[in-house]
Amino acid sequence: MSTPARRMSAQERRDQLLDVLSTLVLREGYGAVSIDRVSREAQIARTVIYSHFGNLEGFLHALIERTEQRAVGQIRAVIPDIDFEEDPDTVLIEALRSFLTMVRDEPETWRLALFPIEGAPPELRETLVRVRAGLVALLQPVAASGIERRGGPQGLDTELFSRLLIGFGEEGAKLVLSDPERFSPERLADFTATIMGSVRRG
Repeated sequence: MSTPARRMSAQERRDQLLDVLSTLVLREGYGAVSIDRVSREAQIARTVIYSHFGNLEGFLHALIERTEQRAVGQIRAVIPDIDFEEDPDTVLIEALRSFLTMVRDEPETWRLALFPIEGAPPELRETLVRVRAGLVALLQPVAASGIERRGGPQGLDTELFSRLLIGFGEEGAKLVLSDPERFSPERLADFTATIMGSVRRG
C-alpha cells in the first residue's frame, strides 16, 4: 500500500507558487502574469493563490520581496566583518569570487534583480535603489578598514570606492548570467586580482 504524499506547509506552498511566478516572468515578462495563468501553470486552484497573496499586486510584491531578501542575504554573506585579519586584496577577490559563484548557481534570483524585464512594476526599481544605498552604507566602513590595513591608496574616497565595487559586482554578475562559460567567476576574480596588484599601496 503506497504512502500518501506529504502535504505542503504554507511556506512551501508559497515558495512553490512564487517559483512558478518567477519562471513565468523570466520567460514572458510581467505583462504575461495573471492569477489564472499561474493557477494553470501550477495546476492549483485560483483560491489557493488568493489565500496566500490576496491579489495579483500582493503576489508580485511577494516575488520582489523574496528576490530582495535572497539577493541581499547572499551579498551580506560575502561581505567580510570590519575586523577581518586577512590581506585586504585577498579578502576582496575571494568575496567577489564567492558572490559570482552564487550568482551562477542561482540565476533566477539574479536575473530578476539585475536584468530589465518587460512590464516590471515601479516597486522593483525602487527596491533596487534602496538595496544599493543600503549596501553602500554596509560596505563603506569595511572598505575604509581595508584601505587603512592595506596602506593605501592614500586619499581614496571610500564612498565612491564602495559604489564602484557594487557597480563592478553588478556588471560581473550580468556577464556571468549572460555567458557563464566565457565569463566565469574564476576569470573575473583573476582579473580583479591583476587590477588590485597594479594599484599602489600608499
